[in-house]
Amino acid sequence: MTPSQRRALRQLLRRADEVRGMTDRSEMPVSVGLASGEALLHTLNDLVEELERSHRRLIETNVQLVSLREVASRMAANIDQGETTRTVTHYLCRAFGFDEVFLLLIDRESGRLSGTWTRSEEDGPRDAGTGIELPLIGDQGAITRCLWLNRTLVHHAARLHPPALLPGGHPLQEVVAGLGSVACVPLQRSHGAPSGRTALAPCAAECIIGDPLLLIPPPGPAAERWAAEREEHQRRCLACDLMPMLGVIGIARPAQAAPLTSSDVTLLESIALSVAPVVENARLYQELRRSERFRNHVLDSMVSALVAVNMKGEILTFNHAAEELLGYPEAEVLGQPFGLLFGHEGEAVLSATLEHGREAVREETLLRAHDGAPVPVSLTTSLLRNERRGVYGAIATFMDLTPLKRAEEHARRLDRLAALGRFTSSVAHEIRNPLTGIAAGVQYLSRAHADDPPQLENLEFILSEIRRLDRIVQDLFDITHPRALHLESLPVGEAVRRAAQSVRALAQERDVRVEVAVEPRTAPVPHDPDQLQQVLINLIKNAIEASPRGATIEVTAAPGRSPAARSRAAGTAARGVTIRVTDHGAGIDAEHLKTMFEPFVTTKPGGTGLGLYICDDIVKRHGGSLTVHSQPGSGTTFTVELPQEHNGGLS
Repeated sequence: MTPSQRRALRQLLRRADEVRGMTDRSEMPVSVGLASGEALLHTLNDLVEELERSHRRLIETNVQLVSLREVASRMAANIDQGETTRTVTHYLCRAFGFDEVFLLLIDRESGRLSGTWTRSEEDGPRDAGTGIELPLIGDQGAITRCLWLNRTLVHHAARLHPPALLPGGHPLQEVVAGLGSVACVPLQRSHGAPSGRTALAPCAAECIIGDPLLLIPPPGPAAERWAAEREEHQRRCLACDLMPMLGVIGIARPAQAAPLTSSDVTLLESIALSVAPVVENARLYQELRRSERFRNHVLDSMVSALVAVNMKGEILTFNHAAEELLGYPEAEVLGQPFGLLFGHEGEAVLSATLEHGREAVREETLLRAHDGAPVPVSLTTSLLRNERRGVYGAIATFMDLTPLKRAEEHARRLDRLAALGRFTSSVAHEIRNPLTGIAAGVQYLSRAHADDPPQLENLEFILSEIRRLDRIVQDLFDITHPRALHLESLPVGEAVRRAAQSVRALAQERDVRVEVAVEPRTAPVPHDPDQLQQVLINLIKNAIEASPRGATIEVTAAPGRSPAARSRAAGTAARGVTIRVTDHGAGIDAEHLKTMFEPFVTTKPGGTGLGLYICDDIVKRHGGSLTVHSQPGSGTTFTVELPQEHNGGLS
């Protein structure tokens, strides 16, 4: 072997000893002679074995890191930050055999690091970990120092450089006091520096992350001012949207154990690079969920109903107020065409916005509820635009005008009542007093012409007209001075039967049959029996007078629905009682149906036109409704709907 070869071999063996020194093997390097071929083979064999062991450890570590990413990724979308830190530290103790593992993440709102510290024994982690929180303002130990300096910190004298300054009585206080060596690695967001050892350049807001002067106070009295300025900069960094730090991950060993090696620190940095994206994704997902919850809370807290649609008019968003108003659950309407569900009138307004950009502002229109009932609304529409100002849909907000319409109707009714009241007060007595005198004179003449039938007939006609005038005046008093309701929760069947019995003589005279049917399941409802009977007598009497001889009138009472007490949220109306009076007469034409319940409107010869008006008023004061359905030649049905619970009606 030449001298140059000997020198090369000597250098090679020296490097082999250096490589052995980088491993955790405790045996001493073997002394070999330079001329020995066996020694050279022995050295090469050792190097190959070391290389094999290194590769095996590398593969094992990579598998463990991949497993860690998979475990943390599965957690990120399902559990909170505290559970994430507990699971990660627990896994690191089991998979890598670390004695002490901690993972703390930044809570920017509270200005603290919070997470979990997990301890391990021979049979695995001792428990699920201990919660730990550290203030980020000031210098609170090696953990927070590692974050603000944005570099890996390793301390082999943990008593001189404690990882955290814990308050008295903290469950980890004894653990921290008994540590020998600690390694901390900062976790960065993906847009931060690629290495945990690289400091960030200060931003325009005088960012102090990575500033080595952070821990070096000036001498003398300036130290207090320096500390205050540092804390102000720290608060500013925590509030900054460009804050690149996520938290700190670390490992530690007790004082009686061997200190952490450079291999341990390198492994921890590799783990930090794997954990940081998982933590960032988990945080982004949690922020997305928080933003989604906030958006849904805002939408569902709106008083106005809100519906968002795409360019095809298909529903994208349907808030709680819309559910209550229209009676549809959100899951049932998503993806459905707006017009198909809610009618062509609302669709026309929305289409004008989508197709022509005409945004409606408090436009009155009708929508259709789940049960088919029309709902008057005040509709406002606006376009949905993306970041490029392109239109991708529209928003419709609307408010129920039913209370307003009811208030307007109530106001009109009060106006009519006021007018009738003024009329009644001014002329009623002036009419009734002369009528009383005229009636007395006619009755005197009737006795004087008892033997003159033609004259008696004329006098009887005069008396009937006097009585009709008196009834008109009495009806006016009933309208302008309605009797108070005396409500009792009773079955309506008794009032229905008594009303039918009261008009039996008229039915027999007209040769009309009245059939009464009350379903056994009809529940009691609050009503004034006398006034309800008055309503039914009037309706049955009208039906008898409208029916031909030999006809049959059906009077039914059954469980029903009360639009006056409609429950929008359930999509169905509140339960109540429905009473129907049906005749098979000539019916009523559409023009007369429009004014059926107006005062002084009648189709009967000699009628006052106040009977149905009074009936409608009594039913409304019960909180119910009186409706009519009729077609010429097909008869007429009057429907009285009373709610299960009296809601006050109209006073």
